[in-house]
Formats: sequence, C-alpha cells, structure tokens
Amino acid sequence: MWRWDQGRLTYFSLDKIRKIASAIVELNGVNLRATEDPLRGVMPTAVGLPFKPDNYRVWRNYARVFKILGLASSINDQLVATDLCKKLVASGEDFLTYDEYIQYIARTFYYPSPIFQGFNDTSNQTFPFCAILKRLIANAYSTGEPFLSVESVFSELIGNSVSGFENIPHYRSLAQTTVSGSGDQLRQVREMLIFISQLSYLSWLDGKLFIDMGALSNLGAEELDALVKPIVRPRNPDSELEIQNICNIGELEGLSFDLKEPVSVDDITFTEGKKIRVTHLRTERNRKVVRHYFENSTKPRLCDVCDTEVASRYPWLENLIEVHHILPLSSPLHVDKGGTSMNDLVGLCPNCHRATHAFYRSELTGQKISDFTSEEHAREVYGMVKSQFVSV
Repeated sequence: MWRWDQGRLTYFSLDKIRKIASAIVELNGVNLRATEDPLRGVMPTAVGLPFKPDNYRVWRNYARVFKILGLASSINDQLVATDLCKKLVASGEDFLTYDEYIQYIARTFYYPSPIFQGFNDTSNQTFPFCAILKRLIANAYSTGEPFLSVESVFSELIGNSVSGFENIPHYRSLAQTTVSGSGDQLRQVREMLIFISQLSYLSWLDGKLFIDMGALSNLGAEELDALVKPIVRPRNPDSELEIQNICNIGELEGLSFDLKEPVSVDDITFTEGKKIRVTHLRTERNRKVVRHYFENSTKPRLCDVCDTEVASRYPWLENLIEVHHILPLSSPLHVDKGGTSMNDLVGLCPNCHRATHAFYRSELTGQKISDFTSEEHAREVYGMVKSQFVSV
C-alpha cells in the first residue's frame, strides 16, 4: 500500500516548507546527538509551528517530514541538507518556484522508499504521484471528468498495480477493482492528494483532486509525457545516502515547464522577473477554484474592497467579479474535507484586483523581498489594501 506521513499536513504547507528548508540550511552539519537538541532551539521559532512533544528531540519525531519533503537526511549523526533543500531557499538562477519544487518531488518520490522501513534498492519501483497525474490526464481526455477521489486511487491505481512508468494511454484503459483502503490507509492517501494539489494546475475540492488541463494547453504530447515521467537514477543501498541521491537536482535545465501564461498586459507587467508571482497568477485562474468561490460565497457579486456590485452597472454582463487568493498560491493544506476555504478567497472588481496586485508589488519591493513570508504576512498586506482604500 502507498504510504505518507499522516496527521501533519500543516508542515507540508508551501509557506512552511520554505521556512523549514531555511532552518535546515542554517543548521546544516550539526550533530543530531548533541547534548542540547540543536533543532529544538531553532525550528519552532523559524517555522512558526510546534514540534511536539517538547521533551522529544525534533529529529526523532519529525525526520520523516523532512525526508518526505526532500530536505535532509542524517549521515554519521549529522544533519545534512539536500541539494533540493538548498535550491529551495536559493536566489537568482537556482531559485525554485513552488511548481518546480513539487513537480520534482512528484517525479522522484517512489516505493519502496528510503524514507520508510523495508527499503530495498533492488526492488521494483512505483512512483505514486506520476501515476496520479497520468490518471488525471487520462480522465480529462477520455471522460471529461478530470478528477480523482481517494477511493478511486485504491480502486483504479493501487488495485491495478500501476508503477507510474506506464504511458498515459495505459491509464485510460484502467478498470475499477474491488481494492479499497481503510483507516490509516485512507488518511495517508488523502494527505498525499492534498499535498500534490498545491501544484498550480491542480486543486483539492469536495474531497477530490482536479486537474486544470487548460493550464497545460501549451504543452505538446512529448512535453506532457516528460512532465509526469519518473526520474530514475542508480540507487544507493544506504537509505540516508539515497535520500541525498534522489534530491540532487544538479542543473535546473529541463526542470521548468511551460504552463499557459496569463494573457493580460497587467499580469505580464506584474510577473516580470518574479517567477513566484507567475505561479500565483496561474493558480488564481484555476477554473475549478473560481467556480467553487461563486458557488459558495455569500456575496458573490460584491467587491471585497470597494463593496460595489459591479454587475448592476453593466446589466448586459452576468458578472465582472474576479476571484483573488489573499495568499499567493494559497495553500489547500489548511483546509479539511470541504475543499478550498472561503477564507482564502475574495471577490474583487477588475479595478480593485489590479490595484491590489499593484499594492502587493509595491509593498514587497519596499520590503526588499520577492514573496510573502507567510500566510499571516499576506493577510496583513491585504488588510492594508482595504484600510487604505478611499471611497469617493
């Protein structure tokens, strides 16, 4: 069965992953068996999350989190940051967008995993995220229903013993089986789907993982295959060294992929030189999330900043409100089974939407940073937008 580190979704949130990575880079090389726990004094403050229980060493209880995220392993009792971890907090040409990071994890995470007991470097490999993505693409092409539920992962993927190596046409032909999960098995697969849903072309809504094929429309057949192709290397029998091997990105060439870009002049201006902002804007245009907002919002026709009901001014148009994520690439990991939280989304009229992005850009530039440092930071800046709006 497929495995994950259940019950710790908050630690797998994108805005927390970079903080964990930064702390690991800072602590790189420390002795994990030192008398005073070197991680205890840094991790909770740097990440903004508790690493409980307080009387246990952080590495003992959270090593699996760090390893699944591809950030570190323990070699000769020393904390060793991976190449992936270092690039996640790098700047310039080595900087990784969230999409590039998660896409890399999706193509390298396999079973039997060096992260769990029972690792064997000679066993046949299964790449679960590659299988999930291929099934989503196959569903979009064959049935028009581009989603997967936890139950369908068991019935259609695990039940058919897929490996992730098969081509996309193979996934179109998969039949349902009687295989089903229970208890912890269901929870672990569910949290895998929620983690991968942070890719900008995926979304987790109503207990299902959806793919937005419109965001991938720029990719040809070969490029689409490459996007979901497992990255395979000779394996190291030492599990800690194998984690380092898996996460050795090397040159970034070929890691990026060409999603469908925002088309408006304002978006192009806003995203110029800001790779993370491009990811944010792509996510805002996820059609499933937009539909979810209008179906569940209590004020779907009002602008959250100026309170104007724009549609009443243009009766020939059904709606002009645009959906905005308060936190760029708003993490679905703070959300339970119901799907994307309405607290993450607001409706804005075109003018206020454009002005909000301009305020974001100005504020981040003034703080000499390229992205918000946390969800709380993004909400604080959005609050500034609303407080400084002048009604005339």
